[in-house]
Amino acid sequence: MILEISVAVIAFFVVVFVIGLLIALVQIRRTAREAEKLMETTRQQIVPISHDLTIIVNDFKRIVQSIQNQMGIVEQGVGDIKETVTRITEFEKVLQEKLQQPIIEFATLISAISKALRAFIEIWRKK
Repeated sequence: MILEISVAVIAFFVVVFVIGLLIALVQIRRTAREAEKLMETTRQQIVPISHDLTIIVNDFKRIVQSIQNQMGIVEQGVGDIKETVTRITEFEKVLQEKLQQPIIEFATLISAISKALRAFIEIWRKK
């Protein structure tokens, strides 16, 4: 009798185990189907996203290249301005060297003529 009860209990637990295993297998199968659907949806969504990302990356590359080109133009402009300032400074020095002495001499001449005229006028008035 104990043997029959033990066999019945073991058989009951085997049946419960098999039923639990079947339920787990059914759930695993559902989960696998859902995972397959999710993977298909993801695959369908990745293609347009990948395409859009490729377009964005290409646009970004063009923007960066344009900025680099503009920076080159700006650097060249700054260089041109520096060169112009240097030329203007050199021109100013040349003008100062060439005109300073003649202007001083002209001012001295005008001053001398003015003094001579004053002296002449004073002498003329005294007479």
